[in-house]
Amino acid sequence: MTPIDALAVVGEVLSWVGLGIGIPLLVIAGMVALAEGRWERIDIAVIERDGVPIARWFAAGDFHERPLTSRERIADDWHQGFVSSRDPRNARLHPPSARRMLFALGAVFTGIGVIGFVVSTIPAFV
Repeated sequence: MTPIDALAVVGEVLSWVGLGIGIPLLVIAGMVALAEGRWERIDIAVIERDGVPIARWFAAGDFHERPLTSRERIADDWHQGFVSSRDPRNARLHPPSARRMLFALGAVFTGIGVIGFVVSTIPAFV
């Protein structure tokens, strides 16, 4: 086996693994994006009522509020938040990261798979 043939085998393996993992991750990221809808930036006021921090925001023509969880406890003040375009009662203090993580991993694996495919075709041209 020549070095070019060995390189082609490595490229073949990378293409199968990269595309086999990357494309399903991109599909899952697309499905998550469709299910969640868009997240729009809003201003959220954090106040304390009876010792419980409350987040308040204005979206879709109405005021909304909810108590903060123990993970979300932040100082009383105005903060940037995100509200779901599908359900304005659903707000987050941090940007949704699962969709971006799935998309990033899917893009990296798909890129590796494409590069592996290109490398595996080198013996056909040499």
